Amino acid sequence: MRVESSFTIEAWDANGRAVGIETAAPLGGAFIIRAISGGDIEGRSEVLFAGAFNEKHGSGTYVAIDAFEGTIAGKSGTLAFWHANTVARGRPAAGGGLLHVVPDSGTGELAGVSGTGEIIARGDDHTLVLEIQFDDTDEVEIDGEVFAGEVEAGTSEPSA
Repeated sequence: MRVESSFTIEAWDANGRAVGIETAAPLGGAFIIRAISGGDIEGRSEVLFAGAFNEKHGSGTYVAIDAFEGTIAGKSGTLAFWHANTVARGRPAAGGGLLHVVPDSGTGELAGVSGTGEIIARGDDHTLVLEIQFDDTDEVEIDGEVFAGEVEAGTSEPSA
């Protein structure tokens, strides 16, 4: 199901940390709070954001992860989603942005949610768009510690 709402940035708190390696696109981070309303998604999210931006050329990339609480299509709960995007010389880079709901991050009526989406920014107007589905089965058993080690090692299949 496709759901969307506009959002505003209520707080942007740059963390003031800097890396020790200087590039032409300096790295920075922030903690963001957004208010999401005016459509199928109502609530707020707290965001951990990291990015690199070259002001001279208008090029950069960001990655972020949101912890959302509220309602989506009338269902209440929390979930997490991550997103990233790149702009090259002031234009969206090939491939566009990415947004994915973190698997098994949903609580309450949002338990079992999965999906993708996008964040659309046009000037000062921002829209969160999600393509989501719900699966309430909980039949998979995976040793989380073993699986995490395999992901870090570059494999994606859990061992038997």
